[in-house]
Amino acid sequence: MDIIAVRLLNIILQNSEKEAAIEIHFPGPEIFFEKDTLIAIGGADFSPFLITDSKQIVEMNNWQCTWVSAGSILKFKKRSFGQRAYIAIKGGASVKEWLGSKSTNGLLDFNTIKANSQIDTQLFPKPDFFPYLAFSLLPPYSDSPIIRLIKGNEYDLLTHESKTLLENQPFGISLNSNRMGIRLEGVALNLENKLELISSAVDFGTVQLLPDGQLIILMADHQTTGGYPRLGNVVSVDLPILAQCGAQDTIQFRFISLSEAEELLILREKEIRKLKVTFSLLSGNSIK
Repeated sequence: MDIIAVRLLNIILQNSEKEAAIEIHFPGPEIFFEKDTLIAIGGADFSPFLITDSKQIVEMNNWQCTWVSAGSILKFKKRSFGQRAYIAIKGGASVKEWLGSKSTNGLLDFNTIKANSQIDTQLFPKPDFFPYLAFSLLPPYSDSPIIRLIKGNEYDLLTHESKTLLENQPFGISLNSNRMGIRLEGVALNLENKLELISSAVDFGTVQLLPDGQLIILMADHQTTGGYPRLGNVVSVDLPILAQCGAQDTIQFRFISLSEAEELLILREKEIRKLKVTFSLLSGNSIK
């Protein structure tokens, strides 16, 4: 869901950006480490801490590499912010790969993590330096963000009043939201004329108008086609911000042009490239 969090955590661990990480919700799991491991946690802040084999409690910081000694237990105290935290592991996790992906598919029971599941990791020597991310490099997470959109194919089918509402009213996030889509609650929007649409392509971030006038934003587990009007699409750089929003949070929309969205994405990728170069120089490794 929060793609940028996984990329950033893997970068500070000197992994491939596409290496698998564990996505968790609160209350988080308890994880027992059978061997020394270097990890980094980010995304949502669930106040992680370690209980060492000598029963010492060690508080952990998000966005920083942490050495976990064998026999330690990772736990999470409280949800301070956000909906999804990520645990990245130095060297990645030895899980099954299908079509180039290490993702979980619960319906197919593929790479699902349950109680007593074991994940194999690699052994690395304890480093002398534990990289961390500066605050300025983190996504601008918020529980009431402004989410930027590019206009969708059916935007012009809205009434004038609904266009105004779409861009000016705050929308609450419904409890009836999941990884497939975030449902919004607000004043109902209307089309100029009711019509039937042929199913068309949709993507991560597509904003659709439901028959009851409410909106849904398709998320990571979205379907590939849909027949509801597509009013817009969330720009790529704002998807991680949206992924950390949950029930009782509010969002507002602001439309920007395609060229502005591209510039935002290019700027973000330049910053990530600088970060990768910095850590590569510090470690003496080549850029992955």
